[in-house]
Amino acid sequence: MKNRKNRNLKATLIGLSATLAIASNPSNAQAATFQVSVENLAPQNGQVVAPLWFSFHDGSFDTLNAGEPDPGYIEFLAEDGITGDPQGRLTPEVIAQAAALGLDLSRFPAPQNLLSGAFAASSAGQNGGYQDLVTFTRREDPFFGTLLPGKQESLTFNFNADPARNRFFSYAAMVGISNDAFIANDEPNAVEIFDAQGNFKGADFIVLGNQVWDAGTEVNSEDPNDVPYFLSEVFNSIPENGVVRLHSGLLPPGGGGIVDFEVNGQRIAANADFSVPGYQIARIRVTRVPEAGTTTSLLALGGLLLLGRTLRRKKSIECC
Repeated sequence: MKNRKNRNLKATLIGLSATLAIASNPSNAQAATFQVSVENLAPQNGQVVAPLWFSFHDGSFDTLNAGEPDPGYIEFLAEDGITGDPQGRLTPEVIAQAAALGLDLSRFPAPQNLLSGAFAASSAGQNGGYQDLVTFTRREDPFFGTLLPGKQESLTFNFNADPARNRFFSYAAMVGISNDAFIANDEPNAVEIFDAQGNFKGADFIVLGNQVWDAGTEVNSEDPNDVPYFLSEVFNSIPENGVVRLHSGLLPPGGGGIVDFEVNGQRIAANADFSVPGYQIARIRVTRVPEAGTTTSLLALGGLLLLGRTLRRKKSIECC
């Protein structure tokens, strides 16, 4: 009878171990749950961040090329915070609220002309790449739909992750209080979320002010009519026809620019100049959410190992 119990226990342990090995095998693409979180690290009355576009891809999609003109979609990203919404995160209710506050929906570009459209048509997108959008819950002007200083929000989602086809992470978002400033990784393989063996690494990094890009599509006038404090000002701009480059920062206090702008007597962007040494824009994290079944199996395995140890100890006592 004891031998049969021991055989059953061993079989159970072997079965659980095999299940866990299959679940953690990095060479197999399978549904998994991930979370991308964004935290605005700017000081009070500092910069705001527009919804964050991101992708998991094979390393072949290059969002931007410094020193070259806008490929077409960066203008909408950097000037208006529009990247496309590949997974439908922006509900009809949100869009209606934005329209009610003055957003001109008739001027929205066609989806294929946006960053999400460019990714979908790229080799990375065609090769199993995944893209999505972290949206934010602010529903009032100024700064509708943006992430304010000190705030943090996240998106949890599921998809069939392949460590080879989804090895790298790219991101892009408008730096909200500007003419055409934005954040994005220049090198497509700069952020690795799976290693060469297929093990999930995740990501956790801070985007600094000296990493902010200037799209080169709009003159940095800092005129309130051209900076999207309010939704009615989206799509307003003075064309520059320049190239993508690192941003030199905002006009100093007293220069009549963004840091001097007032709403109801308050300088709402007094600390928005990201060229200040050490300025932090955002912290971005990519994590994998443990599956309930895996957690349960681990707990069960731990319990069975403890039971096995107890039985062995009992058998030893009985024999002595």
